[in-house]
Amino acid sequence: MLNKTMFDTLYTTVHHLPEPALRNAYFFHDIRITCHTNHPAILAMLDEMLGIFPEPSKPRGEASYYVLCYEHASQFPVHLPHDRIRTDTIRLLTKTKLTWYRSRDYTTEYQSYAPLPGCNAAALTAISPDENLALTQLEMPEHYQARFLRRYVLLMALGELMHLYGFEPCHAAAITAPWNTQQGALIIGASGRGKTTLSLGCAITGCGFLGDDLVMLREDIMGGTISAYAITHEVSARPATIDLWQTLSFMSALPADHYGKRYCSIEQVRTGSALLQTPIRLLLFPSLTTEPQSTVTPLSKASALQELVFQCVGKGNTYPETQERLFILLSTLAEQAPGYQLTLARGASDGPQIVHSLLGTVPHD
Repeated sequence: MLNKTMFDTLYTTVHHLPEPALRNAYFFHDIRITCHTNHPAILAMLDEMLGIFPEPSKPRGEASYYVLCYEHASQFPVHLPHDRIRTDTIRLLTKTKLTWYRSRDYTTEYQSYAPLPGCNAAALTAISPDENLALTQLEMPEHYQARFLRRYVLLMALGELMHLYGFEPCHAAAITAPWNTQQGALIIGASGRGKTTLSLGCAITGCGFLGDDLVMLREDIMGGTISAYAITHEVSARPATIDLWQTLSFMSALPADHYGKRYCSIEQVRTGSALLQTPIRLLLFPSLTTEPQSTVTPLSKASALQELVFQCVGKGNTYPETQERLFILLSTLAEQAPGYQLTLARGASDGPQIVHSLLGTVPHD
């Protein structure tokens, strides 16, 4: 069986490494993750990424994540099987080509990264959900941009591993009302629609903050309420966003990537704004306009669901059964939280005030 072969190969590999394996236990919300690596730089990166999550009073489950580094990709102990199915290929924002595969028996998923000089070397992640196990194989970390490793390799592998426990990644920002951290809003939209500008503006004006671009969704076991969960507290902003909010002016001195984005922790923007989880009470779908005034349009539940499905479902790397599970989750979310289309005047700073006003109309427990 393929996942058994991978597990056996991994076990043999770890116990025959020339250097002792490094290991540490972390948590992703209420899931315990035991991480193993053979490179101290990777352990430091995992410390930074997963150290934001405290130990829960009662862990819900556990998983294992291995990150092994080699001088060359030819040394990777686990390879793509010859008999495989390609499920999707995309270009990341860095222009790196990422291809998803699965084994024909559906037991193992693969994420294969093509080398891109100056950004990343070859990398291959294998995920075995039945074993609660993921393995990422890298050429040495110095061949990758650190941000690429964190955002596009390690976090993506961990996100796939968390599917078993009901977490679904969502390309969205999430904030909470200034007066109630259990009254959250999900800000959904494609890149360039104003998610980061709006969510950072909300954080500056007193809102709690969970993410500006990517969060996890999960239905709570007891109450059936869908909540947003933070993945990282790192945020990024382009020059137009930095210029709009005086509080972000310090970011102009930070190094920029080739898209002009600058990165920092949300705690550098406003101390105490970082949060980990909130029930979703409001759905916001922003877009930018050259009109002088921002406008708000209430959406019917059907229209809100249509927008959610358009943004979150139908990716080529998603299996039909996963799409069905996600559709059920989004249908529940559309029933749970009212939706609004926000048409924001480009260059205006009234977005947070509008969000505060909408949050004030939403009933909460």
